[in-house]
Amino acid sequence: MASDETPRNAGPAKVPQDPGMAAVRGILIGLRKRSGLSLVRLDNTEIDTTALLQLSIVRRYAHRLRTTPQAAASAVISQAAGQLPATLRLIIDAELCLGLLRETSPAGIDLEHLYAPDLGERRRFLTLRWRELHEAWQTDDIPPAPTVRSLRGAPETQAFTALATLLVSGSVPITPGSGTVMIVGDAVIDDIYVVEEIPQVGRSVWGDHRRHPGGKGLNRAVALARFGLDVRLMTAVGDDAEGRWVQDYLTENDVDTSLIRVKLRARTPVTAVLMTLSGQYGAIAFKESRLRLDEDDLNALPTRQVISQSKAVVITFEQSVDVVEQVLRVVDALKAGRRGAAKAPWLIVNVSPAQVLPMAIHRYLRAIDYLIGTPAELESLWPGESSDEAVKRILCFGTDAVCVLDGSRCAVYRSRHAPLEISRTPVVLPGAAGAASAFASALTYRLVTSGRRADREDFEWAMAAMAATEPVFNADAMPSMERVEDFAARDGSDPSD
Repeated sequence: MASDETPRNAGPAKVPQDPGMAAVRGILIGLRKRSGLSLVRLDNTEIDTTALLQLSIVRRYAHRLRTTPQAAASAVISQAAGQLPATLRLIIDAELCLGLLRETSPAGIDLEHLYAPDLGERRRFLTLRWRELHEAWQTDDIPPAPTVRSLRGAPETQAFTALATLLVSGSVPITPGSGTVMIVGDAVIDDIYVVEEIPQVGRSVWGDHRRHPGGKGLNRAVALARFGLDVRLMTAVGDDAEGRWVQDYLTENDVDTSLIRVKLRARTPVTAVLMTLSGQYGAIAFKESRLRLDEDDLNALPTRQVISQSKAVVITFEQSVDVVEQVLRVVDALKAGRRGAAKAPWLIVNVSPAQVLPMAIHRYLRAIDYLIGTPAELESLWPGESSDEAVKRILCFGTDAVCVLDGSRCAVYRSRHAPLEISRTPVVLPGAAGAASAFASALTYRLVTSGRRADREDFEWAMAAMAATEPVFNADAMPSMERVEDFAARDGSDPSD
């Protein structure tokens, strides 16, 4: 009778496989049949390729090249296969019929057999010309040639596992965009109620209702994309109609959605917004059903690689403390490791919505280049302290600069520097919807495009972006580059200064 116990000489227990990798590997193994991988095959296959087409690296490639997920998958697989060691690369090239060796056209080898329409013929030719095919890639490390039968065992499993692992990790080089910015924040649906005044208890008012994708993370992503930067939003949405609306809206605005996690059987967050005709607002976020990223999401996504390749990282406090801490920790490590080398990304943190600053984040405040908030938001970081005291604390922890937004005024504080104060004619009232998003996005744009610390002119441009928002007349309030430039050209200085 067979025993359920593991024999003592059976060796170490197998490490559990990542389900994402296993799903992608299964798809690749299915696609090797018959004539192998091709765009036509991906478009018409009976295999469920969802796990492959939804990979972050595939969606990123599709966004950058303005192509379909199927075409992107085909290109990414070929590129990833080219990174594998020679033997694994050769097995993948032949079985998926990628045609990688056509680039070298090795003499004396009929590649039509290696890329034959029948998988069995491809395997036979691979085993027969094993050494010559390896030598065509100029490798000296050539293992003994397998038989067709032995090839179908461990070598193929090892090759497809290596390819799937590479694809899931996202470690496939893609030419980075010009001025790539990573945003970590929320994407929600805003139910906007425009009223003449916020009703008091027991009173009713007439109003207008609109529905539109929103969220502090989404608004910043859209604004930066409209400024012409390559923007990637990391957030979570549900697999519902609202989640699809959010993704479609971002795609229409040229925001890369490859880092968005779609949660199965989950509801995309909805926020109720009461907005006056002046643009001031109050919001009700449904906390209990709030959908957020978690640490597992960050571990599943190629977070460190994305951050490392970005020119700037922008974070709001919409996501969980653990997620914010992890992103800060990665940027902090990059900055520590790049002293004297390539510049680490700018880190811009928006302390909104207001909350107490956890002690776990204190040590990473030194990684922040610009921390942005209103006086009320800064006061909430350390309850019982004024915004001025909060600013002093933040600077003592090593943050380079703190930007305090108070309606149409901005004060910038740095250690050992006199405060920089900028104001405009009060086109924007305190608390106007979208104003803080426009400011943070405009400042980020200037940092990325200049590659230096912001000066007065940069902050004035960011203030012009605030003035260019239209929250009441347009639910899509984020301004275009042309509109910001128009406002920046005007004399926006406050005559009271």
